[in-house]
Amino acid sequence: MGSRERIGDADEHPQHKVTLSAYCIDKTEVTVKAYAACVSAKGCSAAPLTVNWNKYSAADVKLYSRFCNGDNRPAHPINCIDWYQAKAYCMWAGKRLPTEAEWEYAARGDDGRAYPWINDVPSGRVNACGSECAAMAKRELNLDWKSMYHASDGWETTAPVGNFPGGASPFGALDMAGNVWEWTADWYGAYSGVAATDPPGPKIGTARVIRGGGWDDHAAASLCTAHRDNLGPSVRNVHAGFRCARAD
Repeated sequence: MGSRERIGDADEHPQHKVTLSAYCIDKTEVTVKAYAACVSAKGCSAAPLTVNWNKYSAADVKLYSRFCNGDNRPAHPINCIDWYQAKAYCMWAGKRLPTEAEWEYAARGDDGRAYPWINDVPSGRVNACGSECAAMAKRELNLDWKSMYHASDGWETTAPVGNFPGGASPFGALDMAGNVWEWTADWYGAYSGVAATDPPGPKIGTARVIRGGGWDDHAAASLCTAHRDNLGPSVRNVHAGFRCARAD
C-alpha cells in the first residue's frame, strides 16, 4: 500500500505491507437512482442539490451547485452528499464504506500498478477533465481549467457509471479512477509504515479519506491508485461520491 520512494505525494509514504480479509466491493459507484431508492425507503436523507464547503463563498455555492446530479441523471454517480449520507446508504444496503486499504487494493491489486488498468496514459479510459471539460469551464464558469488530455471523453461533468470499461481495475471494478472521488471509511492521517492486517485507519481525525480522482481533475497523478485526498465529513462537493463494500 502506498507509493515507492520518490514517487507520488508525501502522504503516500512510506509504502507498507497490508493483509486484508476477503471482502466484496461494488462494481460501480452508487448512482442517483440507487440513492433515491434508499430515500424512498426512508433509509437515507434526501440528496441535496447544493454544495457545502467552508472554502466556498455564497457565489461559489450558486456557481457549483449546478453540477449536483439530480433525478434527470439517474445512471450518473450520486454526488453533493456528505460522508454521513454515504455511510447511511451503505448501511441501508447491508454494506459499509470500504476502508482506505480495501479501496486501494480493489483499484490496484498486488502488482503495484500506477492506475487501475495498469500503467498506460488515462486518455480514453476515464472521465476526467478532457478538452470538453476545459471548454465547459470557460463557457459556464469563466475559468481557465487545464485539460488532462487533449481528446474529449464525451462528458463535460460526470458520466453514467461503468461507461469506461477500458479503465477497469484488475478485479473488474469500474470508475475507480475519475468520474467522482469516493468516500472511504477512514479518517485521514499519516501512514505508520508498519505491516498491518485489516487496518482501520486513524482512530480520530478531522477529515475523511477520499480516493480515485474526479471528472474535473486535470492532473493524471490524481488518478493514481496510491493517491490520497481528504474532505471534512460534512463537505458536499460536485466531485465526491462513493461505492460500498462488505465482508465476503
